[in-house]
Amino acid sequence: MSREFIELLKRKAEERERIIKNLDDYLMRIKEAARELDPKARVVLFGSFARGNPRPDSDIDILVITDAWRKAEMIVHISERVGGVGIFEIHVATTEEYENWYMQFIDAYREV
Repeated sequence: MSREFIELLKRKAEERERIIKNLDDYLMRIKEAARELDPKARVVLFGSFARGNPRPDSDIDILVITDAWRKAEMIVHISERVGGVGIFEIHVATTEEYENWYMQFIDAYREV
């Protein structure tokens, strides 16, 4: 492997560690970014980080519940404001999708 590639992997690992260490701060930043587009947006952490059993390669599952914005716009907006691309798996759903779909399989969650 090239030295540049190894340095890139090292920086990504350091970023991941920083995000996980400061997860609550990042969750609040995600909520603030979502609410810039929809003041009524709800943000939910779910998956292995909500259960407290993430693996070293686990992503951080985030669900933004909003009836006001298109999904792609919300994801891009949050990614631009917060960063963490690659570690956050951002899902966007309407209230109806959340109640009729996500709640069927989310076994642990924490609303931000």
